[in-house]
Amino acid sequence: MRPDLSAWSKAIANGHSLAAVTGNDRFREAASQVFATGSFWTAAVPMAAALATLDRLEALNGIDHMRRMGERFCTGLATSAAKLGLPLRQSGPPQMPVLLFDDDADRAKGNLFCVEALKRGVYLHPTHTLFLSVAHQAADIDEALAAADAALAVVAGRFDR
Repeated sequence: MRPDLSAWSKAIANGHSLAAVTGNDRFREAASQVFATGSFWTAAVPMAAALATLDRLEALNGIDHMRRMGERFCTGLATSAAKLGLPLRQSGPPQMPVLLFDDDADRAKGNLFCVEALKRGVYLHPTHTLFLSVAHQAADIDEALAAADAALAVVAGRFDR
């Protein structure tokens, strides 16, 4: 499924200051009527970085790789949480998941989960999108899942399910 509009930010230029909005042809005429300006429009470095980034992503089949690694991560988390009886919600595309615990309005479960994962060397966020990259390989995902599994066990042990 293709979106009607997509917004891209610094990732399109590997962290350089660049953003883009893309869309299908039905928005072309309306977009041509919008006046836009920017402070860095003449900066060549972000444009060069974007071209190099997009070329590299294509060469590595990066989009598919990030999707597969995200699916591996999300499936592993869901399996671990279900095994422990912890209701864990995941939203977003698999390469950019958001992880939230049910009945966690004060984020105590999410914060504990992230602290425990960090103790095991894996940085996660209790309320924000996680971002996978082309650098993440299956061994990295498996290491993150091992840390997450142990962190989930701590959460399960501390909170009634």
